[in-house]
Amino acid sequence: MVNPNKYVRKAIYDAVNPTYTCYDMQVTGDDNPTQYVIISTQDKEIDKATKCGDRWITYTLLDIVKIYNGAGNVGSRLVNDDMENTIMSLIANIEIDGFTVLNRRYEFPSNLDSSTATQTVYRNFIRVILTLE
Repeated sequence: MVNPNKYVRKAIYDAVNPTYTCYDMQVTGDDNPTQYVIISTQDKEIDKATKCGDRWITYTLLDIVKIYNGAGNVGSRLVNDDMENTIMSLIANIEIDGFTVLNRRYEFPSNLDSSTATQTVYRNFIRVILTLE
């Protein structure tokens, strides 16, 4: 069986990156973006639900980030909600090279927002769950 992780990451990156800057695990380079998506943790398991062969169930967490610099009550969570909606439409029919996507599901873990004296960070999450054959 072929490990699907890199193929899933590539498909998500290719779908999201033209619209939002997308990174694998962390922001890299000299950029200091204020709006981006991180392809975060990945898990997978073998689904032996059928006798016709093994399937993968993959779990990929997307971290949607918007940073507002400045003190006080700056920015709005609205941008993250709009980003989430757009990303959902970008990945709705995602295909994975070398695999057949049998099922797509999504989970939405709790937001993780933070505020300091110099910036406010809003983070939404989408867990993409794919059943692959």
